[in-house]
Amino acid sequence: MTIGPGLHFSSTCFQVGGRHFTLTALDSVHIRQAGHDPLTRRAGAMAAGGVVLLGVFAPLLRPAGIVAAVAVLSGLAVLTLISSRRRPRRLELWADYHGHPTQLFVSDDWWLFHGVERHLRRVLADARLGHFNLPQRPTRGVPHPSVMHPSRLTPGGRRSGWERAA
Repeated sequence: MTIGPGLHFSSTCFQVGGRHFTLTALDSVHIRQAGHDPLTRRAGAMAAGGVVLLGVFAPLLRPAGIVAAVAVLSGLAVLTLISSRRRPRRLELWADYHGHPTQLFVSDDWWLFHGVERHLRRVLADARLGHFNLPQRPTRGVPHPSVMHPSRLTPGGRRSGWERAA
């Protein structure tokens, strides 16, 4: 089964791009989250450092200086919050491959990542239980619209009569 470009599952291996992982050699599949984006980390560190400096030097500043410093620190705090929402932490799929910790898959798309993880766990369970000799699930009668060309979107996915004759 192919989930996306470069992601393929078979009864014996999991392929990500040009890397192939034998299912019998995979063990202890788990998820890790990478650190925050560098912009998020730097903006948060600058905001925290600015708050400390403002606390130390506030008695020496005039009211206009305190207002300006609070405005800049508020801007850094807003930048940190927006950056953490728009640049999510990457999700990493790890497993022990031949006894060594190996990163299998990385994505910042939550939906795709968890779909790959669920399918890998299902394929691993099927491979360990020997269920690949059972008949495969039937495919849908109508393919997903992203696979079809807009000019062929007719009921049932078939061409109309005049296109067949041509």
